[in-house]
Amino acid sequence: MKHLNPLIIAIFILFASCDKKREEPVAEKKNLALAALEQKNYEEDGFPDFGYMVSPQEYRDKYSDQPIFRLKTDFPTELPEEMPKFLDIDFKKEPLKYIEAVRDYGFEGNTEEWDPYKNKVRNWYHIPWLHPSVEGPNAYPPNGGTEGFHGLIKEAPLGPLQLGPGLKGIEGDYSVYAITLINDKAGYAMGKMWKSPQNPNIKVLDKRYDNGGFPTGTVFIKLLFTDAPKGTDFVDYLVNPLTWKAYITENFWKSDKRVVSDVHLLQMDISVRDPRADRSPSNPQGTGWVFGTFCYNGKLNKKNKLMNLVPVGLTWGNDPENKINKTSPYPPIKTEVNKDLKETVIFESPNLPPQHLGWNGRLDGPADLNTVSCMSCHNAAQYPAVTSLVPPNAAPDGGVNPPAGGGGKIWMEWFQNIECGTSMDPNVYSTDFSFQVAIALENFFTAKAASENGKFASQYKAVHVPIRRGDIAPNK
Repeated sequence: MKHLNPLIIAIFILFASCDKKREEPVAEKKNLALAALEQKNYEEDGFPDFGYMVSPQEYRDKYSDQPIFRLKTDFPTELPEEMPKFLDIDFKKEPLKYIEAVRDYGFEGNTEEWDPYKNKVRNWYHIPWLHPSVEGPNAYPPNGGTEGFHGLIKEAPLGPLQLGPGLKGIEGDYSVYAITLINDKAGYAMGKMWKSPQNPNIKVLDKRYDNGGFPTGTVFIKLLFTDAPKGTDFVDYLVNPLTWKAYITENFWKSDKRVVSDVHLLQMDISVRDPRADRSPSNPQGTGWVFGTFCYNGKLNKKNKLMNLVPVGLTWGNDPENKINKTSPYPPIKTEVNKDLKETVIFESPNLPPQHLGWNGRLDGPADLNTVSCMSCHNAAQYPAVTSLVPPNAAPDGGVNPPAGGGGKIWMEWFQNIECGTSMDPNVYSTDFSFQVAIALENFFTAKAASENGKFASQYKAVHVPIRRGDIAPNK
């Protein structure tokens, strides 16, 4: 479904006020205007904007004050030369200064609406083909795909006590929805991949092929929202929320019914292709990436609510030598910092709400599992998906006991330091630590196979593994 801009909506209102004698020619003009708009959008972008939305009539009747998401994929055709200024900061020596500078780079020119079309400072883009829902009995997320107000994609469940002792949970679990912006460097790589919208080049992000991978200076910034809390549930740091309207399912696991609901900003993730993190003789374990996470704290009551996001930590590796099997169970009461980690820094601050963190204190955010880490999950980004997102027994999460097998040989495959542009399984293609690109390719080729009534050889090269957070679905 294509969006309707304010001008078109205004024209509809004008038409409605006209007398009956003019209804037929007005209707004809309206249809022509809509057809021209839809044709223009498709020719410009070649991709659907979103997958799930209220009807156009319901939007006009009830929600015309809300935005309509428009996918931005006018990717640069030449690699931008200018590098982000924050790359002058040493992320190991000044990690807090670094993550705050990345945040400021992402916020500059962007508003709380998070609309890249309104940014007059720098260009940001979206990843296409996140609009459909993965189908089938193992589909994850169930009934997913982007919604039409803000382009939020259903991402993960939130279970009881995950955010704090006041979150008792709901049947089917709360949900997390996310929207990602990518900068011009990443946009250039996406432009190469999707140069032909009907024939994506799946080699673009694999370093085995012609400069494969995201270029240095790539930046991803992802906002994560949740429909928690509801009813008598309470999360003290989600007061004074940054709230959006979204067209979402009633719960994560059990309902396929979409409703217009409020969602509140919970978390922000950043990832950067930093050349100082590259693998080299002096840095033999380099991944090429730096990841960071923020947690929303509405008690700070900043005028710009995006600035209520508090840095949680920064990571550039998985600390593969640290095999101690330990987790912090839910609810998080105190942030337990593991000072033995060499490739993760957690920012201890009175402004940071208590965090459960990841496996043995590795970095993750409040929406993530306490049994894994930001980087360990992104290790498995590939197409086709033949590696599970998380190691065996990482889900269900939050329990008192650490996961069975944690720290063992199989488990540590997810906690190795993989070089950028490299797949965990060499039989398939790397999507260079980007799960959203992996999901997009999965969506595209699933739709293509269905429309062509054919199959692809890549589907048979290895056992397909659904992109999901473990094999057990709590409350399903």
